[in-house]
Amino acid sequence: MQFGEPVSRIRAGVSPGPDIYGDPLPGVNVEDALDGAAFDPGDSSEPAQIGTARVVTTPKLYFYRGAPDILSSDLLRVRSDVYSVIGRPARWVSPFTGATFGLVVELKMVDG
Repeated sequence: MQFGEPVSRIRAGVSPGPDIYGDPLPGVNVEDALDGAAFDPGDSSEPAQIGTARVVTTPKLYFYRGAPDILSSDLLRVRSDVYSVIGRPARWVSPFTGATFGLVVELKMVDG
């Protein structure tokens, strides 16, 4: 049973080896469902500087049932949109027990 917002992780697959010219072959992307996320679409702002993006949003994912394996190179699909991971996901760790209680992932929408 899905708990929270439906999110899937898209991870680039490992290259099966070089082609006949020695160049690496592309790997097959693997998409896995992740459980226990809350999606924050973020605030929007309109920078007043010339030459910058017209609207900037700051979406985030909050995983509150542990910390799934998410790398900065992964893509995440949320609400049929695909996002890249900004920086390194931040873990919520208890200073008393060392147990991990959650994960915060900053996102940027992938163009296309």
